Amino acid sequence: MTYFNIIKLDATDSTNDWLKHKYNYGKCNDGDLIWADHQIKGRGQRDKIWESVPGKNLTFSLYKHYSSFSVDHSFLINCAVSLAVVTAISQLTNKVFKLKWPNDILSGEKKIGGVLIENMVKGSLITGSIIGIGINVNQVAFEGLPQASSLALVTGENFDIKLLFDEILKQLNDRLNQLAQVQMHKSNLLQQYEGCLFRKGEPSQFSTLTKKFDATLQGITENGEIVIKKSSGAVLKFAHGAIKMIY
Repeated sequence: MTYFNIIKLDATDSTNDWLKHKYNYGKCNDGDLIWADHQIKGRGQRDKIWESVPGKNLTFSLYKHYSSFSVDHSFLINCAVSLAVVTAISQLTNKVFKLKWPNDILSGEKKIGGVLIENMVKGSLITGSIIGIGINVNQVAFEGLPQASSLALVTGENFDIKLLFDEILKQLNDRLNQLAQVQMHKSNLLQQYEGCLFRKGEPSQFSTLTKKFDATLQGITENGEIVIKKSSGAVLKFAHGAIKMIY
């Protein structure tokens, strides 16, 4: 992918929903990108609301088409996109950012952004992805959200949102091109993603629907399961939504 068809809007309910509507009418092409100054009903994982002040943050969604991409490699899309965003904002700010499994972007223990990927599946293949990215850039107040932060709060500076947007697109282009040769790049993508994992190798508390327990985050499987090790030595794997890290 080397071309993005960028559509800029003042506001929309959700950039992901905007592209999904276009896709459902058969009008979505590879590289179509919707960028909104304000998302009225922006969404995160599991339909959590993404709060954003108009004109202060970066919110956009991209449609990526695949000619032949196995559902077995779906988590690698998340790896590629998350790494692109972390690389871009790290280079722009000279700060270290981490990935909280599966797709939150953190500075310290504060969330400054996230990724929401919705795949179109036919049989055993993913034919396309709507890739949503949200970064808190120049917003400095987050009422009722004590774990939220922004690039401005992290660095003490305001940022040119267009400059950040361009850098993320550059990194996205490189990472999405790796997916075209996924067998060659999958080990490297997983290794780099694990290298950015929040609290990897550190004792942490986790909760499931039935209990809380202490364990250490060991890594991620190729299909996106989290791997943790309890003090007893037992190694467990959990899919997204089945376990939560408490911090």
